[in-house]
Amino acid sequence: MRGLQGFVVVLLALFFCLIADAHAEAVPETDTVRRVGVTSFRDKSVTIREWQPTMDYLSSRMPGTHFIAVPLTLPEFEIALAHGELDFVLTNPQHYIIMETRFGVSRLATLVKRENGVTVNRFGGVIFTRSDRPDIQRLEDLKGKHIAAVDRTSFAAFLLQYDLARQVGLDLDKDTHLQFLGFPQDNCVMAVLEGRADAGFARSGVLEAMAREGSIPLSSLRIIQPAPHRDFPFLVSTGLYPEWPLAAAPHVPIDVANQVAATLLMMPPDHPAARSARYYRWSTPLEYQQVQAVMRRHHIYPYDKSEPINLRDVLQQYLLPVAIGLALMVLGLAILYVRTRQLNVALKASRLKLSDMAHQDALTGLPNRNLLEDRLTQALAQADRANSKVAICLADLDGFKPINDKLGHKAGDDVLQDIANNLKATVRAGDTVARWGGDEFVLLITGITDIDQIDETMRRVLAAVARSNTHSGGLPVSASIGVSIFPTDAQAPQTLFKNADAAMYEAKKRGGNCHVLHAAEPVPA
Repeated sequence: MRGLQGFVVVLLALFFCLIADAHAEAVPETDTVRRVGVTSFRDKSVTIREWQPTMDYLSSRMPGTHFIAVPLTLPEFEIALAHGELDFVLTNPQHYIIMETRFGVSRLATLVKRENGVTVNRFGGVIFTRSDRPDIQRLEDLKGKHIAAVDRTSFAAFLLQYDLARQVGLDLDKDTHLQFLGFPQDNCVMAVLEGRADAGFARSGVLEAMAREGSIPLSSLRIIQPAPHRDFPFLVSTGLYPEWPLAAAPHVPIDVANQVAATLLMMPPDHPAARSARYYRWSTPLEYQQVQAVMRRHHIYPYDKSEPINLRDVLQQYLLPVAIGLALMVLGLAILYVRTRQLNVALKASRLKLSDMAHQDALTGLPNRNLLEDRLTQALAQADRANSKVAICLADLDGFKPINDKLGHKAGDDVLQDIANNLKATVRAGDTVARWGGDEFVLLITGITDIDQIDETMRRVLAAVARSNTHSGGLPVSASIGVSIFPTDAQAPQTLFKNADAAMYEAKKRGGNCHVLHAAEPVPA
C-alpha cells in the first residue's frame, strides 16, 4: 500500500511539473508563479479551458505574478496541499471546510453566478432519471434501484442527495445499489441515459451545461422531486447552499491574498474570463454554517466522533512528559493568543477596506455597479409588494470631453466629484445615486406614486448638474437623462437599463440638457 501511495505521489509531482513546463515559455523568469487548484467535477481539459482565463485576468492585474489553473480531483488535493504545491484552492464548500481544518486554508471570495437574468450565489444537487421511466416518480421509488454517483466525497453530487434521502427514510447504502463512477459528473448522466443506472446524482447546472454543449437532449431526463426554489435558474432537487469559495494556503502572504481578493471583487460583471467559467462575478466570502450542519448530521470530518481518552491512564504513564508538554502548551498558547489578536485586527481592517472597494466608486465615493444591482433588486421587490413604481434614470454628461481636453483630467475629476455631491443633496435619503462609469451616473428613485414626481425630480437633477461648474473653467455643464419606469415600462432590471439607455440617446438627439421618459417626448430643462 505504501508503495502504491508513493507511486501516486510521484505521478502527481510529474503532473505538476508538466503544467509548470506548459506555461514556462509565457512566464518571465522574474515572475512568481501561483498555482490555483480547481476541483475538476467535469473533464480536466474542460476545467483548464474554463478557469485559465480567470487566472490570466489575475496575472494581467498583478504584475510580476503569473497564475496557473491546476485541475484536481478531491483526493489529489490532499497530496498537493500536503506537499505545498498549491497557493490557492477553488473547491466545493464541504471540501473547503475539510481543507480549512486540515491545512489552514482561508476563504477570500465566493462565486456569484447568473443564468437567464437571475444572479445567484448558491447551488444544490439534482436527482434525475430517464424521462421514459414512469416507475420512478418519488425518492421512495429509488429503493432497490441502481444509482450512479461520483464518489462519497462529492458534496453536490452525493452528500446533498444522501441527506435528502435520509429525510424521507431512505438509506441509500442499504436500500439501493450505489455505483461510484468517479469524475467527471458527465459519467453519471451518460450511465442513466444508456440504461446502466436507473437514476443519477449531479450538481445543479451540470445537466443544463451538457445540454448547452449538445452532449445530451435535456428532454430525455426527468428530475425526481424537483425543489421549488423561487428565482433559482437551474434544475434542482435539494436545498441550496453557498457557492464555491476561493481560499488561500497559509504560506501565501496576507498582502498577496488581499490583492487577489480585491482584484476578483473588482472584476467587472460578466467579464469574458467570468463567462468562460460560467460565473457572473465574485462577492465577499459567505458563511458556511449550512454546509457544516449537513456534515455534522452525517459525522463527516472534522465533525466525526473521536475515540474517548482516559486521562488518568495518560497521566500515570506519561506524567513528566505531560507536565513539560502542558507548560510548553501554555507558553505557546500565550504567544499564539497575542499573535492571533494582532492578525485579527489586521484582517478586520483588510476586510473593511475590501468591502468598501467592492461597493464604492473610488473617485466619487458613490455606490458602484455591484451595490446598485443589489439595491435595485431590493427596490423592485419592495415596489412589487407595495404596488408602487421605481425609476431608473441614466444620466450622461453633455460636452464633458472638452473639459478634459482643455483643462486636463484633474479638472474633469473635480467636476465629476461636484456633480456627485450635488446629486446626492438633490434626491431623497431613500434614493440612490451611483456612478455607472466614465461620465455616466444612475439614479434609482423609489416610492413613486405619481409620474409628475419624476418630471419634478429630473428638473432638480438637471439644475444640480448645471450648478456643478466651479471647476469647469466657464464651460457649461449639463446632462441628457433617460428614464425607465418599473413596472409600467419594464419589469426586468436589464430591460429597465436598456430602455433608460435608449431614452438617454433620444435626449442627446434633442440637444441635451433634458430628460426623456422611455417612449415619451423630451421634457426641456
